[in-house]
Amino acid sequence: MTSETSGEKGLKIRISGLSNGFHEYHFSAEPPEIGLDGNFRPPVTVDVQLDKTTRQILLRADISTTGEFECDRCLDPFQLDLRTGYTLVYLYDESDAARYNEEEVQIIAPDTVTIDVAEDVRQMVMLSVPLKLLCREECRGLCPVCGVNRNRESCACSEQKRDPRWDALNGLLNT
Repeated sequence: MTSETSGEKGLKIRISGLSNGFHEYHFSAEPPEIGLDGNFRPPVTVDVQLDKTTRQILLRADISTTGEFECDRCLDPFQLDLRTGYTLVYLYDESDAARYNEEEVQIIAPDTVTIDVAEDVRQMVMLSVPLKLLCREECRGLCPVCGVNRNRESCACSEQKRDPRWDALNGLLNT
């Protein structure tokens, strides 16, 4: 088993001449280096475990970074720690691919020198960002009437403001 911090630029692992067995790598990258926008704060850390055999390379990656977002309810900025990972099998022979889920396999030539994981890391970070961005689960949001942030202060607005466009339908329900 070898353990090393990558000396190459970017998120590249040199596999040419790599002995069979278990290898570990630790990467630290600036978000723009891997195509992430200004919402992400450095560093993006990637811990990779590689298990190499004569027929394949099994790669497991654990990724962590911090993003700075705006809450969908109260519009306050907040930081969110993101942790994700993935597993990928690199095969030298396409005939071995049938044994695996096609999304977890990549065919490489036997003379491949390096594996660049930057794009896979970028995609996994982007997929780990929640669709609903909340500063906290119990965020009370903004008052729809006066716009005050309900997390910081309360207002005297009525919660049940009626929309007059629904009056005709309400009349049908009451008959």
